[in-house]
Amino acid sequence: MSAAKGIAVAAFLSMLHAGYSAREHLLYCKSIGRHDHSLPVDIVLECLVSLAVMTVALVVGVGKLKPISYEAEMKRYSIDGVFSRPSFQVFNHRGRMLRPTAAQPSLAG
Repeated sequence: MSAAKGIAVAAFLSMLHAGYSAREHLLYCKSIGRHDHSLPVDIVLECLVSLAVMTVALVVGVGKLKPISYEAEMKRYSIDGVFSRPSFQVFNHRGRMLRPTAAQPSLAG
């Protein structure tokens, strides 16, 4: 596991700990009858620092990105591959009625 992934996992666990601490604090306030539901500064700070560290670790550890331009995508295909759409080919059409062949009876005579 790379260092960036390890740091991201540690930051995620720290964020889970901040959430657990917030829940415990709110349950404690409820049990003693305090109606002030503001969180302590250390819990808020732990959550924000964990979020910042996890964001930086994920951005740094993502690796090389692929190009998303149309030209880069079309370099992989030939023009025949792009315009070849078998689902749009129709073999049963009215062209045989416009130009009858010798095998078909003529409409005029």
